[in-house]
Amino acid sequence: MKETNAMKSKGMKNQLGFTILELLIAISILTVGLLGVASMQVSGIRGNYFSANTTIGLTLAEEKMEELLALDYTHGDLQDSELGNNSDLTTTVTLDHDETVNDPGGSFHRIWNVRDEDTGAGWPDMKTITVIVEWEQNKHRVMLTSLRHE
Repeated sequence: MKETNAMKSKGMKNQLGFTILELLIAISILTVGLLGVASMQVSGIRGNYFSANTTIGLTLAEEKMEELLALDYTHGDLQDSELGNNSDLTTTVTLDHDETVNDPGGSFHRIWNVRDEDTGAGWPDMKTITVIVEWEQNKHRVMLTSLRHE
């Protein structure tokens, strides 16, 4: 039996391809997936940027702390010049010492506060040193504290 044109078109009707509705649904699903990937990419970039600045801040704090611990006990950078911050050495309002450090990663504000400790008779005198590094208009900070004896 010979197939007629009507039979051919009837049998091929289901085989012509995707409908416009199917294409729109597929494109919508693909778009949602791509937007999700783009959002994760932006979050990853932000996380890397924050991690890099935290590493720079910690490095700057460590360098300053090492420098301060190597100084003579009576050096000017180890003087408690602001008694108002002795109850809270983590304050950035009343400072003993500070400086701005420009790095390829940005501008960092480095602060170090010192408190003389009264250890009593027979014990060497001590200093508590806190180094704080802030960046991005003081939104982020890292901090190190150490003791230095005479």
